Amino acid sequence: MQLIHDATASAVEPGTMLHMVTGPHVGEAWRFEKITEHHTDGHRVQVTRNHPKLGRIPREYHPRLFGCSVAAEVRWYADKQRLRNGLHFVASQAVLLTLGGIIAWLVAEYGNAQWGGILALLGVHGER
Repeated sequence: MQLIHDATASAVEPGTMLHMVTGPHVGEAWRFEKITEHHTDGHRVQVTRNHPKLGRIPREYHPRLFGCSVAAEVRWYADKQRLRNGLHFVASQAVLLTLGGIIAWLVAEYGNAQWGGILALLGVHGER
């Protein structure tokens, strides 16, 4: 999941200072920590703020209060290297199995009479 700033359409990284645009603390700056799921209406943004007497104050607010929205990532496409490796494996296995099928068909169809030299190079020996 990513936090997207609606005005600039850019992703907000953790540690970035966000200013509240609506709600109880309009104009205050909060440090974005992470996104959590909420059971009733989607997501909440965990933010913290310095307080002179209490130290860091953690809070959870809806992303709309900061003028942001949450975008979900597509997991299977996010890991491009894993997807590429899987496709390479499937393609290489398909090629090998097709070649094996062609060789088996040649042996079954023509035997060693016409293709004897080529089949001998591939390690196929006729019945004795």
